[in-house]
Amino acid sequence: MPSLPGRHGVALAGVLAVGGAFLGQLPLLREDRDAAHRPDDLAVVSATVGRELRPGDAVLFLPSLERRSALTYPAPFRGVRDVALEVPAAVDGTLYGREAGPGELRRRLAGLASVWVVCAPFALQPTWTPRNATERVKLRVVTREFIAREEYARGGVILRLYVRRGERPTARP
Repeated sequence: MPSLPGRHGVALAGVLAVGGAFLGQLPLLREDRDAAHRPDDLAVVSATVGRELRPGDAVLFLPSLERRSALTYPAPFRGVRDVALEVPAAVDGTLYGREAGPGELRRRLAGLASVWVVCAPFALQPTWTPRNATERVKLRVVTREFIAREEYARGGVILRLYVRRGERPTARP
């Protein structure tokens, strides 16, 4: 039977190896948490929203995951209408809330002359096909019934104003 000091020595060596690996990685882990190293900068996106959107403007998040900018920095989004949101996150008990179904969303979008879209760059690629029916309706209606008029690419996210085809763009204050 091996002696106890030998077992303790192996356990201590294991703890020291894991601790040493963690300490060696600590600077890299801290650097990864820096906002400059994120693929998206939600603060910059929200600041752009605060400058460009007006109370009452309609906003659509494509995909719904992009709603994280509004959840992380809600102040610039106050007063704008989240067209797809059926039940807010806090009420729904989920991280992003629950969106309206495809039919209801189509009805809501039909009544709009313009809509701001907060989207991930991949969502604008012609090769992207959303799995979710609501996301497919968002993409289909926006690309077929609206024309892009303004665009702001900030922090890995795109903010784009779409105006319904045939509508005359109104002057922005």
